[in-house]
Amino acid sequence: MMKAVTTFVALLVLGFGTAAAQAQAPDAVLVNGKVVTLDDTSTVAQAIAIRGGRIQAVGSSDEIRKLAGTATTVVDLGGRTVIPGLMDSHIHAIRAGLTYSVEVSWIGVPSLAKGLERIRDAARSSKPDQWIKVGGGWTDMQFTEKRGPTMDEIKAAAPGRKVYVQRLYNRAWLTPEGIAAMGITKDTPIPTGKAELDASGNLTGEFTGSNPAYNFLVAKIPGPTFQDQVEGTKAYFRELNRLGMTAVNDVTGGGLFPVHFQPVQKVWRDGELTVRVAWHFQPQIRGKEFELIQQHTAMLPMGFGDDMFRFQGLGESITAAMFDGSTVGAVFNPTDADLAEFEKILTWAAGRGYKAHVHASTNKAAAGIMTVYESIHKKTPIDKLRWQITHIEDATDDTLKRMKALNIGWSVQDRLLYAGTNYQKLMGEAQTKRAPPIKTGLKLGLVVAAGTDSDQVAPYNPLTSLKWLLDGKGIDGTPLRGPEETPNREEALRMYTINAAWFTFDEDKRGNLVPGKYADLAVLSADYMTVPVDQVGDITSHLTLVGGKAVYADGPYKALEGKL
Repeated sequence: MMKAVTTFVALLVLGFGTAAAQAQAPDAVLVNGKVVTLDDTSTVAQAIAIRGGRIQAVGSSDEIRKLAGTATTVVDLGGRTVIPGLMDSHIHAIRAGLTYSVEVSWIGVPSLAKGLERIRDAARSSKPDQWIKVGGGWTDMQFTEKRGPTMDEIKAAAPGRKVYVQRLYNRAWLTPEGIAAMGITKDTPIPTGKAELDASGNLTGEFTGSNPAYNFLVAKIPGPTFQDQVEGTKAYFRELNRLGMTAVNDVTGGGLFPVHFQPVQKVWRDGELTVRVAWHFQPQIRGKEFELIQQHTAMLPMGFGDDMFRFQGLGESITAAMFDGSTVGAVFNPTDADLAEFEKILTWAAGRGYKAHVHASTNKAAAGIMTVYESIHKKTPIDKLRWQITHIEDATDDTLKRMKALNIGWSVQDRLLYAGTNYQKLMGEAQTKRAPPIKTGLKLGLVVAAGTDSDQVAPYNPLTSLKWLLDGKGIDGTPLRGPEETPNREEALRMYTINAAWFTFDEDKRGNLVPGKYADLAVLSADYMTVPVDQVGDITSHLTLVGGKAVYADGPYKALEGKL
């Protein structure tokens, strides 16, 4: 449990005496709040002092006010809760930013009617030859209608227009104009997917399948301009800031080639990044993975960059043959040759100190990955490299113990918030009650971090994800995960902060609010620690700081944006 601060944690921690404290007045102080520090003793303070982008002191409001100088900005928190900045440990943020400014978003839209209205608005405001695209991250169960759109509804919303609507990674709708523009016929092969036909054998415009099917379709839609990509990246990161996010562990994802990193690199070079980005490289051509990895990392040593933009290693897919998809119950039977190629690449990576962050939807895939990890470890120790496995909703105790033995991190996403009812139908109630087995992982001493796998698989909202961590319910309110595998509020928050920082070797720089660390924090619209669980997902940030700078501010703090 959190405990109230009883002693002043101040400049003395940094080795400053009283005279030095007077000479080192903070740039800003935040007072009269509830500061959830997540330090080693779960201290709850009232105030924070910030100097040079780092936390200078935490303590009571009276203690922190005494540190202020004539030039210090004093921010009255008005009793609001402050938490460390949130970090998504598994997200496709760079990819999402590329199209954020030109897509129609259905993320968080409460009804299908409102979603269709957004398509109508796009049709009215865009050029007749421009595509209208809804790029995933939504599900039928978020709508009051509890269903997706019909093709007739989409065509009525944007008559004569090229429209593509994608639901998560399991269905897409494409208008006749879109089908013609893509050059798709009923005989066109759709990788890992299929085009639905009507009784007469004609295309209906609906497509099903797994991830490669939708990557194939999206690749046929002309991309945004470079400037669109830059502006989309900045706007998307600001949206993450609005939700209290200050860092991401970006796992790139399908369809991203080196050229697609140029927009975020420009934002970084221009000093306009508002989220700390740790990014991975994933090869995109099946059968040429090792060649591409060697080629594109030739001048990328592990950790290349700075604390705002840094190369973090390989992932989430190292080889296409070892990717078990996102569909529950999908067949996954890699050959011995597949396993050997996977091990060859990761052995090479281990020898160069690269981190690996590897996808495994199922325990079967995770167990196979661990066999490879263990084989590599016998030749080149990897326990100091903090390799990771992500997802594993059905992880067994044995797999988690094997991960702990090699210091492997586990990244958990809220995918079952949207796919949980399907998971329950396929896997049964008993398995669903422990999916994912978060408490088991924590009790075993694993570093378990949280995330969303956004944008196409799920929405990006970390507070929605935190709510799911706390209640284990599906988006329709169906109870799924049981209390025995459900973390408490502090454990869940640590999964989104200090545990996630461990994933990127940053736990000594950020992740909790202690003197000396970066002033990455969020001032919340409601108290995460006490608000009813069903309201956690409605929380936003009133003020988000990255390195002490206000990257997002609204309400009483609006005038602070871009300052401090």
